[in-house]
Amino acid sequence: MNHPLPETGPDRQFQSHVADGHLWIQHCSDCGGAIFHPRVLCPHCGSLALEWRRASGRGTVYSRADLIQKPKPGETEPRHHALVLVDLDEGPRMMSRLPDVAPEEIRIGMRVQARIAGDPGEYAVVFDPEEAAE
Repeated sequence: MNHPLPETGPDRQFQSHVADGHLWIQHCSDCGGAIFHPRVLCPHCGSLALEWRRASGRGTVYSRADLIQKPKPGETEPRHHALVLVDLDEGPRMMSRLPDVAPEEIRIGMRVQARIAGDPGEYAVVFDPEEAAE
């Protein structure tokens, strides 16, 4: 069940920014902290002085969790995928996935590059191995 985003707010602003195909994150003008997931207040100092900046999209896999989904009716094999925590070069850590990489090929310390996937208003940040993204 999809729930539409509110007409305003940080999630809507994020969707507007990433529509250009690049990762954007917030930065606090008061303390200099880089922020992801989008917010109204800086989680570091409580300031309202947040601005959007285009991020490099580069990061390093911090951890990986392998998930196994039981087969759907008519399927014989379970589906495997992985969730990853990625430390962005700008500082924030975010949860995502590497949809085109087999879970067993994802390594801690792997360098990755962000990619914006999905449809307008429902964009998500996913990652590709940095070597493949060049």
